Amino acid sequence: MRWNHKIGTFTVLLALGITMAGCGASSSTAGSTAASTPSTTSSEAQEAQKTEVQPMQGVLLSDPLSDGTYHISFESDKVWVGERKNTINDAVVYDYDRYTAPEIEASSEGDTIVTHLNGTEETTALTVESIERENNYVTINGGIEEGGIDLCKEEDHYRTLTWDDFPAYYEVGVVKQLVMADDIELSDGAADFGADPVMVKGDRAVCDAMSSEEDVYGWNAGNTTVTIQNGEMTHVDRIWVP
Repeated sequence: MRWNHKIGTFTVLLALGITMAGCGASSSTAGSTAASTPSTTSSEAQEAQKTEVQPMQGVLLSDPLSDGTYHISFESDKVWVGERKNTINDAVVYDYDRYTAPEIEASSEGDTIVTHLNGTEETTALTVESIERENNYVTINGGIEEGGIDLCKEEDHYRTLTWDDFPAYYEVGVVKQLVMADDIELSDGAADFGADPVMVKGDRAVCDAMSSEEDVYGWNAGNTTVTIQNGEMTHVDRIWVP
Protein backbone atom coordinates (compact mmCIF):
# COMPACT_ATOMS: atom_id res chain seq x y z
CA MET A 1 0.00 0.00 0.00
CA ARG A 2 1.35 3.44 -0.86
CA TRP A 3 1.59 6.11 1.79
CA ASN A 4 -0.79 8.95 1.11
CA HIS A 5 0.99 11.97 2.47
CA LYS A 6 -2.23 14.01 2.56
CA ILE A 7 -4.04 11.45 4.69
CA GLY A 8 -0.94 11.03 6.84
CA THR A 9 -0.63 14.74 7.40
CA PHE A 10 -4.31 15.03 8.30
CA THR A 11 -4.00 12.16 10.75
CA VAL A 12 -1.02 13.75 12.47
CA LEU A 13 -2.74 17.12 12.69
CA LEU A 14 -5.91 15.50 14.04
CA ALA A 15 -3.96 13.64 16.69
CA LEU A 16 -2.06 16.77 17.56
CA GLY A 17 -5.32 18.71 17.87
CA ILE A 18 -6.81 16.11 20.17
CA THR A 19 -3.69 16.17 22.31
CA MET A 20 -3.73 19.95 22.54
CA ALA A 21 -7.43 19.96 23.33
CA GLY A 22 -6.79 17.46 26.11
CA CYS A 23 -4.02 19.64 27.62
CA GLY A 24 -6.28 22.64 27.39
CA ALA A 25 -9.00 20.86 29.37
CA SER A 26 -6.53 19.73 32.01
CA SER A 27 -5.07 23.20 32.29
CA SER A 28 -8.53 24.69 32.70
CA THR A 29 -9.43 22.21 35.40
CA ALA A 30 -6.17 22.79 37.22
CA GLY A 31 -6.64 26.53 36.94
CA SER A 32 -10.16 26.26 38.32
CA THR A 33 -8.94 24.21 41.27
CA ALA A 34 -6.07 26.60 41.93
CA ALA A 35 -8.40 29.58 41.77
CA SER A 36 -10.77 28.11 44.36
CA THR A 37 -8.02 27.24 46.84
CA PRO A 38 -7.22 30.81 48.03
CA SER A 39 -10.94 31.44 48.70
CA THR A 40 -11.19 28.41 51.01
CA THR A 41 -7.93 29.27 52.72
CA SER A 42 -9.04 32.86 53.25
CA SER A 43 -12.30 31.72 54.81
CA GLU A 44 -10.48 29.36 57.14
CA ALA A 45 -8.05 32.12 58.09
CA GLN A 46 -10.91 34.45 58.98
CA GLU A 47 -12.44 31.75 61.20
CA ALA A 48 -9.07 31.15 62.86
CA GLN A 49 -8.70 34.84 63.66
CA LYS A 50 -11.85 34.86 65.81
CA THR A 51 -10.98 34.48 69.48
CA GLU A 52 -12.78 33.75 72.74
CA VAL A 53 -11.80 35.93 75.69
CA GLN A 54 -12.09 34.23 79.07
CA PRO A 55 -12.23 36.02 82.45
CA MET A 56 -9.17 35.95 84.64
CA GLN A 57 -9.21 33.53 87.56
CA GLY A 58 -11.74 34.78 90.10
CA VAL A 59 -12.72 33.82 93.65
CA LEU A 60 -12.52 30.13 94.48
CA LEU A 61 -15.13 29.21 97.05
CA SER A 62 -14.06 27.23 100.10
CA ASP A 63 -15.42 26.78 103.61
CA PRO A 64 -13.71 28.27 105.51
CA LEU A 65 -12.64 30.89 103.00
CA SER A 66 -8.97 31.21 102.13
CA ASP A 67 -7.12 34.29 103.32
CA GLY A 68 -8.12 37.39 101.35
CA THR A 69 -10.80 40.06 100.97
CA TYR A 70 -14.28 39.17 99.71
CA HIS A 71 -17.48 40.92 98.72
CA ILE A 72 -20.38 39.38 100.62
CA SER A 73 -24.04 39.87 101.47
CA PHE A 74 -26.01 38.60 104.45
CA GLU A 75 -29.20 39.21 106.42
CA SER A 76 -28.87 40.78 109.86
CA ASP A 77 -30.74 37.86 111.46
CA LYS A 78 -27.94 35.56 110.29
CA VAL A 79 -25.45 37.21 112.66
CA TRP A 80 -25.24 34.95 115.68
CA VAL A 81 -23.61 35.06 119.08
CA GLY A 82 -22.20 31.61 119.67
CA GLU A 83 -21.00 29.78 122.75
CA ARG A 84 -17.38 29.89 121.60
CA LYS A 85 -17.29 32.11 118.49
CA ASN A 86 -19.65 34.63 116.91
CA THR A 87 -20.54 33.97 113.29
CA ILE A 88 -22.30 35.16 110.16
CA ASN A 89 -24.27 32.25 108.72
CA ASP A 90 -25.22 31.61 105.08
CA ALA A 91 -23.27 34.57 103.69
CA VAL A 92 -23.28 34.88 99.90
CA VAL A 93 -19.86 35.48 98.33
CA TYR A 94 -19.51 37.54 95.13
CA ASP A 95 -16.93 38.37 92.52
CA TYR A 96 -16.78 40.27 89.22
CA ASP A 97 -15.21 39.53 85.84
CA ARG A 98 -11.74 40.80 84.98
CA TYR A 99 -9.91 40.43 81.66
CA THR A 100 -6.30 40.93 80.63
CA ALA A 101 -5.75 44.27 78.91
CA PRO A 102 -4.09 42.89 75.72
CA GLU A 103 -7.02 40.53 75.05
CA ILE A 104 -9.66 43.25 75.40
CA GLU A 105 -7.64 45.75 73.39
CA ALA A 106 -7.26 43.20 70.57
CA SER A 107 -10.94 42.20 70.54
CA SER A 108 -13.06 42.96 67.50
CA GLU A 109 -16.43 42.12 65.98
CA GLY A 110 -16.97 38.38 65.62
CA ASP A 111 -14.98 37.48 68.74
CA THR A 112 -16.71 36.15 71.85
CA ILE A 113 -16.32 37.27 75.47
CA VAL A 114 -17.26 34.90 78.27
CA THR A 115 -19.03 36.78 81.07
CA HIS A 116 -21.38 36.27 84.01
CA LEU A 117 -24.14 38.18 82.27
CA ASN A 118 -27.03 37.39 84.63
CA GLY A 119 -25.27 37.78 88.00
CA THR A 120 -25.07 34.05 88.80
CA GLU A 121 -22.39 31.38 88.46
CA GLU A 122 -23.64 30.65 84.93
CA THR A 123 -21.51 32.14 82.16
CA THR A 124 -22.51 33.40 78.71
CA ALA A 125 -20.33 33.44 75.59
CA LEU A 126 -21.28 36.87 74.27
CA THR A 127 -20.60 37.38 70.57
CA VAL A 128 -19.15 40.83 69.90
CA GLU A 129 -21.45 42.58 67.41
CA SER A 130 -20.22 46.09 68.15
CA ILE A 131 -17.37 47.50 70.21
CA GLU A 132 -16.70 51.12 71.15
CA ARG A 133 -13.60 52.45 72.87
CA GLU A 134 -13.14 55.80 74.61
CA ASN A 135 -10.18 56.49 76.87
CA ASN A 136 -10.11 53.60 79.38
CA TYR A 137 -13.72 52.52 78.76
CA VAL A 138 -15.01 49.81 76.40
CA THR A 139 -18.67 49.32 75.46
CA ILE A 140 -19.62 46.00 73.90
CA ASN A 141 -22.97 45.45 72.14
CA GLY A 142 -24.37 48.75 73.40
CA GLY A 143 -23.39 48.18 77.01
CA ILE A 144 -25.37 46.86 79.96
CA GLU A 145 -28.50 48.84 79.05
CA GLU A 146 -28.78 46.96 75.72
CA GLY A 147 -27.85 43.48 76.91
CA GLY A 148 -24.10 43.89 76.41
CA ILE A 149 -21.33 44.71 78.86
CA ASP A 150 -19.29 47.75 79.86
CA LEU A 151 -15.64 47.56 80.88
CA CYS A 152 -13.16 49.96 82.41
CA LYS A 153 -9.40 49.65 82.69
CA GLU A 154 -7.72 49.26 86.06
CA GLU A 155 -3.92 48.96 86.00
CA ASP A 156 -3.15 45.97 83.73
CA HIS A 157 -6.68 44.61 83.31
CA TYR A 158 -10.27 45.52 82.48
CA ARG A 159 -13.22 44.85 84.76
CA THR A 160 -16.98 44.90 84.33
CA LEU A 161 -18.79 48.14 85.00
CA THR A 162 -22.28 49.19 86.06
CA TRP A 163 -23.77 52.48 87.15
CA ASP A 164 -21.68 54.71 89.43
CA ASP A 165 -18.57 52.78 88.28
CA PHE A 166 -19.29 49.74 90.46
CA PRO A 167 -18.42 46.28 89.08
CA ALA A 168 -21.11 43.92 87.83
CA TYR A 169 -21.09 41.42 90.70
CA TYR A 170 -22.09 37.79 90.33
CA GLU A 171 -22.74 35.14 92.97
CA VAL A 172 -19.93 32.69 93.58
CA GLY A 173 -21.75 30.68 96.27
CA VAL A 174 -22.81 30.46 99.89
CA VAL A 175 -20.53 29.98 102.89
CA LYS A 176 -22.32 28.30 105.79
CA GLN A 177 -20.31 30.05 108.48
CA LEU A 178 -17.98 33.03 108.67
CA VAL A 179 -16.29 33.00 112.05
CA MET A 180 -15.39 36.29 113.76
CA ALA A 181 -11.97 36.78 115.29
CA ASP A 182 -12.11 37.96 118.89
CA ASP A 183 -10.53 41.29 117.94
CA ILE A 184 -12.53 41.81 114.73
CA GLU A 185 -12.93 45.42 113.59
CA LEU A 186 -15.83 47.00 111.69
CA SER A 187 -15.42 50.19 109.67
CA ASP A 188 -18.93 51.41 108.88
CA GLY A 189 -19.26 54.39 106.54
CA ALA A 190 -22.65 53.50 105.05
CA ALA A 191 -24.45 56.48 106.57
CA ASP A 192 -22.54 59.32 104.92
CA PHE A 193 -20.10 59.55 102.02
CA GLY A 194 -18.27 62.56 103.42
CA ALA A 195 -18.11 61.56 107.09
CA ASP A 196 -15.50 59.46 108.83
CA PRO A 197 -16.64 55.83 109.19
CA VAL A 198 -17.84 54.59 112.56
CA MET A 199 -15.29 52.19 114.04
CA VAL A 200 -16.48 49.21 116.09
CA LYS A 201 -14.07 46.74 117.70
CA GLY A 202 -14.48 43.35 119.34
CA ASP A 203 -16.60 40.41 118.29
CA ARG A 204 -19.59 41.15 120.56
CA ALA A 205 -19.77 44.84 119.62
CA VAL A 206 -19.45 44.02 115.90
CA CYS A 207 -22.09 41.34 116.26
CA ASP A 208 -24.51 43.82 117.84
CA ALA A 209 -23.85 46.43 115.13
CA MET A 210 -24.42 43.94 112.31
CA SER A 211 -27.64 42.54 113.77
CA SER A 212 -29.22 45.87 114.71
CA GLU A 213 -32.89 46.09 113.72
CA GLU A 214 -32.49 49.85 113.29
CA ASP A 215 -30.00 49.46 110.44
CA VAL A 216 -31.44 50.74 107.13
CA TYR A 217 -28.47 50.29 104.79
CA GLY A 218 -28.19 46.52 104.61
CA TRP A 219 -25.13 44.37 103.98
CA ASN A 220 -24.66 43.59 100.31
CA ALA A 221 -22.02 42.96 97.63
CA GLY A 222 -21.86 46.62 96.67
CA ASN A 223 -21.11 47.96 100.14
CA THR A 224 -19.65 45.13 102.23
CA THR A 225 -16.26 43.40 102.19
CA VAL A 226 -14.69 41.08 104.75
CA THR A 227 -11.05 40.24 105.28
CA ILE A 228 -10.21 36.65 106.20
CA GLN A 229 -7.03 35.65 107.99
CA ASN A 230 -6.37 32.14 109.26
CA GLY A 231 -9.97 31.16 108.62
CA GLU A 232 -11.51 34.02 110.63
CA MET A 233 -12.91 37.47 109.83
CA THR A 234 -10.52 40.12 111.09
CA HIS A 235 -12.04 43.17 109.39
CA VAL A 236 -15.38 44.20 107.92
CA ASP A 237 -15.74 47.30 105.77
CA ARG A 238 -19.10 48.82 104.80
CA ILE A 239 -19.09 51.87 102.52
CA TRP A 240 -21.61 54.46 101.43
CA VAL A 241 -23.41 53.61 98.21
CA PRO A 242 -25.55 56.18 96.36
